[in-house]
Amino acid sequence: MVLVPHSGLIHTECEEGLKELERRGYTVRRVGGYAAIDQGRNQMATDALADGFDETLWIDSDVGFKADDVEKLRSHRLPIVCGVYPQKGRRALAIHVMPGSQSITFGNAGGLTEILYAATGFLHVRREAYLRILEEFPLQVCNERFQRPTIPWFEPLVREIDDGQWYLAEDFAFCQRARTVGYKIFADTSIRLWHIGNYRYSWEDAGIDRERFGTFTLNLGGNKPQTPS
Repeated sequence: MVLVPHSGLIHTECEEGLKELERRGYTVRRVGGYAAIDQGRNQMATDALADGFDETLWIDSDVGFKADDVEKLRSHRLPIVCGVYPQKGRRALAIHVMPGSQSITFGNAGGLTEILYAATGFLHVRREAYLRILEEFPLQVCNERFQRPTIPWFEPLVREIDDGQWYLAEDFAFCQRARTVGYKIFADTSIRLWHIGNYRYSWEDAGIDRERFGTFTLNLGGNKPQTPS
């Protein structure tokens, strides 16, 4: 099942990819209305497993992708694997790399690499990972009184590190629980994703500024374009 939490808007590029997945036979569940994203992910994951699905693919509503990217991610047959995109408006990736990592290669020369934490914007998780976390981590089944229970796999947590405390939001908290019970987190850095904001952010934006010119003339007719300088 493809799980798409949203706050009312699914960007066109994302929706086009989702519709193509549906044409290929995927079940896509678009769910809006959750003010707290961790609660939304908890409920959506719980419902997907209760409905019998063996795989979940999280796609954020502002992530542009191709349907073939989903096939490629699933083909690795890993318990937990993601695609990588940058944060919007910051020179930073939305993942956290392994301690001591000196570089990460994207594109044609990219491939599978272990990371510390994955973002949930394009994250594939198999049933076995959820169930092992539930078996080995002290999670409590919640909201049974409302006849729609939820399991807090994505509840934020605080992790102790060498120089203090690290508050982990829902995506990194899920990865930390997975690592605690013995799973590694992988990313396929050959998959090109777009994080859609004021413009379409991709890998390069985490390392370099967009090219700018001192002078640029935009020709509005049929004239020959001028060279920027």
